[in-house]
Amino acid sequence: MSDSLAPPEGFKQLGRPIPAENLIGPFYYRRDGEALEMGFRVEEKNSNGNGACHGGVLSSFADYCATMVALQGVKESCVTISLHCDYLAPARVGDWVSGRAQVLRRSRSMTFLRGELAIEGNDVLAFQAVMRRIGQDPKAV
Repeated sequence: MSDSLAPPEGFKQLGRPIPAENLIGPFYYRRDGEALEMGFRVEEKNSNGNGACHGGVLSSFADYCATMVALQGVKESCVTISLHCDYLAPARVGDWVSGRAQVLRRSRSMTFLRGELAIEGNDVLAFQAVMRRIGQDPKAV
């Protein structure tokens, strides 16, 4: 991996392959105290016809962020029920897009989250997600 594509210090990929994420990513994460911070480097393969990161790539990364946070500290899996994204600003090739999310509430069968994607502290996307909790996953992050 070239230095220009390398993630910042401390970021790593999941230990198991995730085919869709590896095609458009790679996506990374690191622990920041009790929280998770996620990130990815925008590459040429992620761009749209205007030279910005395609909105579908940003929403896929938002889904990754929601899933990672929904699974933190629990031994289960989940699937996305809904993901609402508000696009606020463009991301360009070479940008490091960071993502954070927080659990708003967990019910017996659902997890409700909200989060942001940002470049150097400037929000590019805000999202809300609802995840369906589905059983035990011994590989939970």
